[in-house]
Amino acid sequence: MPFKVLVYAHRLPAVTPETFKQRYEAHIQLFKRLVGEAFPISHRRIYISRTLIDAPPDHDPSHNATTPATVIVGQPSDYDYDCLAEMTFADQASWEACVARVRAPEISAQIAADEDQFFDRSETGVVVVGDVVETCK
Repeated sequence: MPFKVLVYAHRLPAVTPETFKQRYEAHIQLFKRLVGEAFPISHRRIYISRTLIDAPPDHDPSHNATTPATVIVGQPSDYDYDCLAEMTFADQASWEACVARVRAPEISAQIAADEDQFFDRSETGVVVVGDVVETCK
């Protein structure tokens, strides 16, 4: 049974959304090379659409104050993360093998060094996906 996790990724405040996207895409290639066969079956990234504004609202302390999410329902602050990534593994054991590779000191150091340039790890969230139900046309 596939095992899926969602990653809520945030950029550093000084990094623009476009730079974050470019750096994250390159980072995934580094990640793929470093973990090798432990890479997930798929690693899908969904970037939040943002609008550049000249002056942020006085009450918005987020790093997205001048680049709020393009929201249809809700508040821009509900979407402070910059990317939602979905990783799909064959099973939980495959996920654990990937995590073990990432935690290896030589790999962990390379990942951290790259992420320190654009990625706010202190804001990152990772959650296991439960049942997925899809309705199609």
